[in-house]
Amino acid sequence: MPDRASRRLFLAAAASAGVASWPAAADTAELTIGSARGTIDFAIGDSKIFRATGSFRDWEGKVTVDDGDIPNSSVHVVVHTDSLDMLDEQQTTMLKDADFFDVGRFPAMIYRSTAVARTGEMTLHVEGVLTLRGITRPMALQASVTNRVPDARPGRRYATFRAEGSLKRSEYGMTRYVDVVGDTVDINIRTDAWR
Repeated sequence: MPDRASRRLFLAAAASAGVASWPAAADTAELTIGSARGTIDFAIGDSKIFRATGSFRDWEGKVTVDDGDIPNSSVHVVVHTDSLDMLDEQQTTMLKDADFFDVGRFPAMIYRSTAVARTGEMTLHVEGVLTLRGITRPMALQASVTNRVPDARPGRRYATFRAEGSLKRSEYGMTRYVDVVGDTVDINIRTDAWR
């Protein structure tokens, strides 16, 4: 009898560990992300004292999570550049013009992953390419996953993703005021992903 009780306890503990660990499911999940349940914020400038901040209000994407083969996972995001929003209306208008995002000619910027690697129990390194103003350049994201529910039903939240990355705006032809404001743009993404 003690052996049976010990076996039950061991199985229960193993099951709990399986739920908490990354490979909780062996299938591939096709997930939706976007501005309905997430944010993309950015900060421009190399100085921590003077930094302009803003966000994109309209974007959507797809995430494929392959628990059995993490490198087979992928991310694809489309950001509508006209949805750019700064705290200052004049800055918003300026960043939409031809010297910056040129939203009339380039209404979308697109991020597509090229490689995904697990770096920790719930963290990922995502290599990809960003196409902005018709220019495609490599861009890496450091991502983390929380609130994961692998068996979430369709229409329900599967997980919360956070990702951070940076780019040099001059590499995309946005060179105006680089000497004053700086070249680096830091990007912060937070989104729920749902089936």
